[in-house]
Amino acid sequence: MSAPAISVIIPARNAVDFIGATLDSLTAQSADFEAVVIDDGSTDATADVVNEQTARDPRIRMIPGPATGVSAARNAGLAETTAPFVLFLDADDLLTPDALDRLHQTLSATDQVAVLGGIYRIAEDGTPLPGDSNLQLVPPTNHLKSLLQKNFVVNGGALLIRRTVIDRIGGYNPNLAYGEDWEFWCRLADQGNFETLPGAPVLAYRQRASGANYLARGSVFARNVHCIQAVAQNTSIQKAVGPNLRKLLRARQIDIFWSGVRSEYQFGARARALSLALRGIVLYPDSVARPQLALRFLRSLAR
Repeated sequence: MSAPAISVIIPARNAVDFIGATLDSLTAQSADFEAVVIDDGSTDATADVVNEQTARDPRIRMIPGPATGVSAARNAGLAETTAPFVLFLDADDLLTPDALDRLHQTLSATDQVAVLGGIYRIAEDGTPLPGDSNLQLVPPTNHLKSLLQKNFVVNGGALLIRRTVIDRIGGYNPNLAYGEDWEFWCRLADQGNFETLPGAPVLAYRQRASGANYLARGSVFARNVHCIQAVAQNTSIQKAVGPNLRKLLRARQIDIFWSGVRSEYQFGARARALSLALRGIVLYPDSVARPQLALRFLRSLAR
C-alpha cells in the first residue's frame, strides 16, 4: 500500500463544538491524505467526536495525550505521519471542498518550500465576515522580509509544506505560547519563497475570542514578545536579513499591538480598545506614519 500524499495534522483541545465540522470538511477532500488529531489534554467530549469520525474514515487517527501545548502537539503529529507534504489544520477551521487537491497540484509542480492559498474569515457561528484576502499581502519576491513585518500567512490551514523543509528547520518551537506559528513560518521563509495559489480561498478561518493569539490584555504592551525574540536570535535569519532585521521586527511588534487592540474591539471591549489605541499612539508613534496599517486596522473594525 502506497503512502499518502499529504499529512494533515490537527491539534485539538476542548474543541467539541467545532472539531466535527472541521473533520467533515477534511473527509470531503478528493486528495490522497492521512490525518492525525492530537488530543491536547481535552476535558470535554472532543475525543468522542473524533472517535466517531475515525470509525467511519480510516484515513483519520487520533492520538490522546496530556496538555502539552499546540507546538508540541503539532510536533507529535509530525512524528506520527509520513507523507511528503504537510498541512497544519486548526480544530475549528474548515477546508473548502477542493483545497488539498489544488494545493497539492500546485506545490507538486514547483520547487518552492510551500504553497499558500487564500483564506476567508467566519464568525464563531460560521457566518462569513468581510475582509480582504491574505494573498493581497504577499509580495512577488523576498517573502522572508515581508513576513518579518506582517503575518501574511495568517493561518497554517492554508499552507501546504514540503516535509523535507520541515525536517531541515526542526518543526515548531515548543517554548513559545503565542506567535509560534509565525515564528515557524519565518524559518520556512528563510529556506525559500512560497508559491501562491490564486483563485478561490482554500480555508474558512474561524474568528473566536478564545482563539485570538494576541488579546490585548497583558500582551500588547509587552516589550519582549517571545516569538519576536526567537526570530531576532535566529542566526540564519540574521545572516539573510542583515542589519535591517531590528527595523523589520519593530514593524511586526507594531502590527501585533494593533491586532490586539482590534481583537478587543471586535470581541466587545470597545471602551478598553479605545483606551489602548490612545496609549498605543504614544507608545508606538511611528505606527501613525504607516497609512496602509492604519487603513487595514480601520477596515477590520467593520468585521
